[in-house]
Amino acid sequence: MTFQFVTSCVNAPSGDDINEMADSLHRKDISNGHFIRVIAPKLGIQTDVMASLGYNTQKLFADDWAMSCHRSYYQGIPCYYVEHSRIEYIYVDQKDIGKVLHDRQESNDRRLVINRLEDDFNEAMESSSQKTVSEKYKLASKFYLENKEELNENRILMAHLDHDRSLADVLVALDKKVVIPDLTFSEFKKDANLIELG
Repeated sequence: MTFQFVTSCVNAPSGDDINEMADSLHRKDISNGHFIRVIAPKLGIQTDVMASLGYNTQKLFADDWAMSCHRSYYQGIPCYYVEHSRIEYIYVDQKDIGKVLHDRQESNDRRLVINRLEDDFNEAMESSSQKTVSEKYKLASKFYLENKEELNENRILMAHLDHDRSLADVLVALDKKVVIPDLTFSEFKKDANLIELG
C-alpha cells in the first residue's frame, strides 16, 4: 500500500472538506511516534512527511508538541493526515488519487448533496428521540438503503449526516457494518490494527 500527498488545508478546494475530515466520528488519533515509526513507513510516506515538514530525525517529529497525526476520511476517501501548526497535510492511497476532487465546483456539488441528505436524514429521524437504540438503528438502516446509490456515489458516510451527533453510536456502528464495506474501504479498516497496537 503506497500513499501520496494530495493537498493541505491551505490548497483544498473547500474548507468544508477539511472540517468533514477533522470532525469525523470515524477519525482516529495516532501518536506522533507511532505514526512516524510504524505507519508512515508502511504507507511509503515517511521520508516525504519528514522532508516536507522540515524534520531530520524521527525523534524531533515524535516530540513536536505542535504536531498531531490522524486517520480519517477526506471527501469520503480513507486518508491519513498530519496537522502541524494548524495546517492539515493529507495523504491518500495512490489507487484513490483519481477520486480526489480538486475542483471547487465539484467539491461544492458534493457538499450540496451532503446538505440535502443531511436535511432528509434529520427529517426521517425526527421522531427517533423516544425510540430504542435498536429502533434508531433500523430507521438509519432504512434511510441508508433508500439513499445507498447517492451516498456511495458521493462517498458519504452516514455518520457525516449527523450534524448534532445525537446518533453518533448508531451511525458509526451502521457505517462499520454496511457503508464502509460497500465503499470498499476494507484495506483501510484492516489497517486499523496498526493504530491500536501502537
